[in-house]
Amino acid sequence: MAERRYILYPVWDPLLRGVHWWNVLTLCGQLVTGAFILYLGEELDHMDHEGLVGIHLVFGYLFAAGLLVRTLWLFTGPESARLRDLLPVTRAGRRVLWETVRFYLGLLRGTPPLYRAHNPFAGIVYCIFFLVAWFQVVTGAMTLKLAAALREDSALLELHEAGFFLIVLFIAAHLAAVFIHELVERRGLVSAMVHGCKIFTDEEIEALEGEP
Repeated sequence: MAERRYILYPVWDPLLRGVHWWNVLTLCGQLVTGAFILYLGEELDHMDHEGLVGIHLVFGYLFAAGLLVRTLWLFTGPESARLRDLLPVTRAGRRVLWETVRFYLGLLRGTPPLYRAHNPFAGIVYCIFFLVAWFQVVTGAMTLKLAAALREDSALLELHEAGFFLIVLFIAAHLAAVFIHELVERRGLVSAMVHGCKIFTDEEIEALEGEP
């Protein structure tokens, strides 16, 4: 019997990978400064509080720049970066979506679904994240345009804080999903976001390239 070969198959383009890590770093900066503002804001004097808000603002605009690039790349990037790869709009995508749902409901037993780039189930969640992230950018910018005395009782601030917790929830779910995929599928998902290649066998690559 011929030995099964595992091959690094190019999936993610350099811009997508760079923007991904840019957004990770700037989002972490926002979460850390946002958590300090949320939980320690009342204990800080006015100057320290406004200084922290200023740092949060800088991270917010840096994140918005990366989010804008990634959003544009959904429509102008290569096939594996586009919106149609995230959403199950093709017959193959819908098939993989239902295979993924059955695999999850079966408690990860059996053969994992085969797909080249984005898992369609995760892709739907990513699209929701993009919407929430833009919501955060807009509400954050609008909140900071208010006078400091008006922010505390602003509905915009409450909406922005709610978005903060949704982002935290997404990150927790994302990290858990990455861990599960690394453990079960063994595609080298994390390293693929560095060098751009996932691990497949010869037979899997042949099946992927044979899909419409």
